[in-house]
Amino acid sequence: MEQLNLAELLTFNGRSVVLMPSDASARQCRERIAQLRGSHDQAFIETITVMPLDQWFAELWDASFPAKQVLRPIQLLALARDIIESSDYFPDNCLNSMAIARQFVDAFQLHAQYRLSGDREYYLFSQEYQAFHHWQQALQAILDEQQALSAQQLPGALLPMLAEGSLDLPDQLILSTELSLSPAPRHFIEQCAEVLSIKQLTIDGFSATPLFQSAAQLEQECEALTAWLGDYLSAEGEHANKLLAVLVPDINQYQPVLQAVLQRQLYPSGLFPAADTQTREPWLFDGSETLLSYPLVKSAWDLISLASKALPLEQFSRVLRSRFVRGWPAARSVRARLDLRWRDRLGPETTLKSALALAKKIEQDEPQVSDFLHDLAAMLKTMPSAQLPSEWVRFFDQLLLSAGWPNADDDDPVVEQCRRGFSQAMDVFRALDRQLGPVSHDSALSWLQHILSTKRFSVSRDWACPVRIMQYDDALGLRFDAVWVMGLDDGALPRRVEPSPFLPLELQQRAGLEDSDPSLCLQRDRALLNSLLASAPLVKISHCRESEVGSPQGPCSLLPQWQEDEQREIGNRYQASGQVTTPASDDVRAIDPAQRDSIRGGTGLFKEYASSPFFAFLKYRLNLREFPQPAEGLDHRVQGILVHDTMQHVWERLKNKAALDALNSVQLEAAVRSCCEQALAGPEFSVARFGESLLNIEKERVIRLVCSWLEEKEKQRLQDFEVIAVEQLIETKLAGIPLRLRMDRIDNIGGKHLVIDYKTGSINGRSLNVDSLTEPQLPIYALVQSGDEAKDSLHIDGVMLAQLKSPEDLAIHMRSNWANSVIAKRPDKDNDVDSPDKWQAELDAWSTALQGMAEGILAGNIQHDYSQNYGRSFSQFLLPLLRDSLEQEDAE
Repeated sequence: MEQLNLAELLTFNGRSVVLMPSDASARQCRERIAQLRGSHDQAFIETITVMPLDQWFAELWDASFPAKQVLRPIQLLALARDIIESSDYFPDNCLNSMAIARQFVDAFQLHAQYRLSGDREYYLFSQEYQAFHHWQQALQAILDEQQALSAQQLPGALLPMLAEGSLDLPDQLILSTELSLSPAPRHFIEQCAEVLSIKQLTIDGFSATPLFQSAAQLEQECEALTAWLGDYLSAEGEHANKLLAVLVPDINQYQPVLQAVLQRQLYPSGLFPAADTQTREPWLFDGSETLLSYPLVKSAWDLISLASKALPLEQFSRVLRSRFVRGWPAARSVRARLDLRWRDRLGPETTLKSALALAKKIEQDEPQVSDFLHDLAAMLKTMPSAQLPSEWVRFFDQLLLSAGWPNADDDDPVVEQCRRGFSQAMDVFRALDRQLGPVSHDSALSWLQHILSTKRFSVSRDWACPVRIMQYDDALGLRFDAVWVMGLDDGALPRRVEPSPFLPLELQQRAGLEDSDPSLCLQRDRALLNSLLASAPLVKISHCRESEVGSPQGPCSLLPQWQEDEQREIGNRYQASGQVTTPASDDVRAIDPAQRDSIRGGTGLFKEYASSPFFAFLKYRLNLREFPQPAEGLDHRVQGILVHDTMQHVWERLKNKAALDALNSVQLEAAVRSCCEQALAGPEFSVARFGESLLNIEKERVIRLVCSWLEEKEKQRLQDFEVIAVEQLIETKLAGIPLRLRMDRIDNIGGKHLVIDYKTGSINGRSLNVDSLTEPQLPIYALVQSGDEAKDSLHIDGVMLAQLKSPEDLAIHMRSNWANSVIAKRPDKDNDVDSPDKWQAELDAWSTALQGMAEGILAGNIQHDYSQNYGRSFSQFLLPLLRDSLEQEDAE
């Protein structure tokens, strides 16, 4: 075959078609022809056409006004899956038919592409071969019935038209020397040689000796590359308008590490974007992204995949807080609060109905928080059980319009390109009407997800990207100014042989299918490596001496001679610094009297202030809270709620000690079990969130704990008592600070009123002392009920902390005006508070201490005593400092 170069190509008369290995190589070839031809002469646009081989076959077919339609791979996959699932060869224990269907479609395409024999004798030696032969005949019968064919069958279908002379052929057909032809295309082109001129285009390569480097691991290899790129690109005058290529064996493996190193050491502006400037990274990962990887398309997917059934809570959170739905950014703050409420009260999976039910409280003040979700819920109620893909596309469009998607400017180029790509994916799905027929919502989503996750897509950039990062095979036929081939170890090339499991190995090897024969695979990979090494005048190669799992690796055995390259290190190309301006006075302002009613925190504010005024300021004036963290099992707060609710139901049923004493152990356990089950019916204990097994384990623990408490403490009390209130809520003020007090229980003991506070953690009697008042709830309640403004309320005669930590760890601490405990206890004259005088002195001391705390809170005191609570004084992070206190608070 006669060979020519680009300059000779321009001398031909008539119409010429140049066939290249890929779209990228065809595009580069067109650019080089334009440079040779010059901007003054554009006639070559009409006389020379450069395209990939598959595109030429498709254009020949379309120009002949055919009766048959060329199906997309996804359409073949739909037909194949239905054939496979309905056949006797489909295994009963198969969990995923899609994987089998993909391999079968690949084999079906190879069968046509390599013109393999259809003789049944070749397919009798394994069950996979028999299955393929059966499925291939069934699929071909359906294609014939639908007047359709696959893209790989085009060369064979074009042959009769070629013989008839009805094809619109060019005057010259030019083949790139790097174009690999399989048997079917080769046979068609050989037949074309009888009616047109066929020549071979040679694009000049380079013969530079590659420079070789080895690195310890992947990150060091990426750092060496970045150091070279930095030096190369810094010489702007010498290397202006240059095209550099970084070639990797697997872009999914290299992209995360390479992206991080490039940002740190080559273009740190991407890590610190300025508000008034656009980030312009000088590199581009070719072919690494799909439509579903873009946030705009991902948001659309989250919306159309909503249903009335239970879905992951994370999906509802993404939909609620998405910037691509109606109401953003005006409602972003209130939606964040609703998201926090969801995460706190819903399980890992929930329904849209349950999520909206929890939104009612916030909707009363902020109706826009979830208005679009109500619109979506109304539409989902009208969703049909099954319909054609084209009808699903119309339904999905209505869902997106109802949600206000994409909620962005139409002139935004990224939004416009993503919308166009998403629309094209919908068109592909719409074309499946004939192959799929009516399908359910789940099936429609499955096919659409396959399309979105496999369709390669990238947003075009309006700035030059001199560095292109791509896989080895994608660089075939391209020319660059400099190339760095990464990962060129003994595992990258030559690649292992992976023959199709559905095609007889003998037929594959006889047809020259590279993946079927080690020698053919070696020949292909050697040609690929030679092409990469000849793609630029400067070639660098590198490999890692150690794999990700720690096994040793050597350089590629196919490498020709190389020259050792100089290795250099590079650090981060940025330095973080800042200037802190310290004000002359940083005193915290006092709380304005008009704002006192808005103070939040209640008794928790006083408790935190007693521990550290500084942390009380952080939590209750600056509202600093750690975002809820997922925890395995039930956290302390939920466990405490279950104990409190169970005790509430127990005493609502028993009322007094006499009723308790009348129950034996079996009856008592039955009563407690009933009360615990009643408590578990509350909204905090969702089976969907925690699981039935975990809740049953916790129920048995609580039943044992409460029964132990009732047997060992309540039945042993020295005096009869009557429970007159449980979970009593009182709203009051202390020194102008609003308080909401919820008392676990109030007992009447012979006319004396005792307030009881349950603790599921450890109690310490010193926590009620005025010098370390860390449990202010009981003192505050006692003072409020004993004040002048509470004349009609119960007069409090004592308070008691009740520790229900475990059946083996039960305790009581009591202070009152008549006894030191409700059960037998050895008296302690120095520490007991058990008389009216001591009780009144205790009330006065509490009043003084709490009044001082209130004055400090209102005045803006934020002192911190570093001599106490060392664990919170010397941490380098602020939010984790709050964690321990929050967990302790939740446990109470």
